[in-house]
Amino acid sequence: MQTPQVLFSNIYYCLPQTEPQKQFNLVTDHIIRLRRSNPQWHNSPVIIYVERNLGHEAEHHHHALKDVPNVKFRVDPQRGRVGILTTKETKHAMATLLNVMIREQRMHVLQSPSIVSLDPKNCINRLQEQMHVYSYQYKAANDTFQQERVAISGKIGGMKDDIVIALQLGVYFTELDLRNGLSLK
Repeated sequence: MQTPQVLFSNIYYCLPQTEPQKQFNLVTDHIIRLRRSNPQWHNSPVIIYVERNLGHEAEHHHHALKDVPNVKFRVDPQRGRVGILTTKETKHAMATLLNVMIREQRMHVLQSPSIVSLDPKNCINRLQEQMHVYSYQYKAANDTFQQERVAISGKIGGMKDDIVIALQLGVYFTELDLRNGLSLK
């Protein structure tokens, strides 16, 4: 059986949460530009993985994009909610799988001008910068009664890790869903 090829498109944005319609418009525009960039993708299904650690952003995106043709959202099978709740365990599993796929040369990043982005030149630079910093961060215990804390993050010195997180969400949950069957809305 041939392994399915999966196209990942990371959409990230730093717009204030007070302007959600701009976010929804940006995602819709990106889907349209992706589909126009390659005739094979014109009617292709788009599966959206939204991290939902802060509240109802996944449900808001699901509602706002419901009229975009052939767009589906991943549903958390344990909770029945749209979006992905990332935990320490999930982040470790995502980082491990991405690391394996990179080492096995199963990940390839398109180069400009094939990249569909509002800023294709800087898109690759931002991905590289974030991947160089994204790592395990250790915080020593203050005394013998506390435990050392470990987190996977790229938020060091004011940097962000949103592109790496978006890439990991796509890689990990596509792999998981292909193995277990998709749960989409």
